[in-house]
Amino acid sequence: MARNEPFEHQLLDREAPFAARGWLAEHPAQFRKQIVGCGVVVDAAPGSAVFREGDPSNGLYGILAGAIGVEGGHPRQTPQLGHVLRRGEWFGLKAPLHGGPRELTYRVLEPSRLLFVSNARLVPLMQADPEIAVRVGQLAELGNRLGAWVVRDLLTPDAGRRLACVLLRVLGTGEVVPDDPLGFWLTHQQLADMANLSRFHVGRKLASFVAAGWIDTGYNRIRLLDAEALAAFAYGDNG
Repeated sequence: MARNEPFEHQLLDREAPFAARGWLAEHPAQFRKQIVGCGVVVDAAPGSAVFREGDPSNGLYGILAGAIGVEGGHPRQTPQLGHVLRRGEWFGLKAPLHGGPRELTYRVLEPSRLLFVSNARLVPLMQADPEIAVRVGQLAELGNRLGAWVVRDLLTPDAGRRLACVLLRVLGTGEVVPDDPLGFWLTHQQLADMANLSRFHVGRKLASFVAAGWIDTGYNRIRLLDAEALAAFAYGDNG
């Protein structure tokens, strides 16, 4: 990944994605500015890993643009894609809290621009100000919410509704505009893995969503056209 030192005049532009959604959107502007001001911009190419399971924990990452896939599982299982993080979201909390090796792999799914906040910058702030430490620690609660969301989606018995639930979650619930005008980068196989379906089943269900006017698809691309209608189908019978 290529690293570019941030310029002061770019600070407000770099704050905007984190003011709109994700962890920092739930905190005061001054704290947001403080965290963003500690960051270094990192450009990451599709297919590369931001970090892998077992790598040393060296800091937090926020997503300015693009998409990052979360891969993991039980130690006796082959790691599998379970979720996609998008603009405004953060990952890597283990680093500033207690360090040690990373426990998940975060892989770049689209051309992405990240904000890296190193332990060397963040940990001294947390040690000097308990309020900062508490605010950073609240990232753990967001992780718990996401874990419960993923599990609940996969407990949806109807295959079509389950796929709709996963689509809404991994495409940002309609809050995120694709960086690519052709749509979000997602393959049938990635959706099949995340929704516990076959690629054939995914293709057939996506075609029905297109016919309903909820999404549009291209080659490994998906655009949300009517997130509210897709959500009504996904959650209409509460599973």
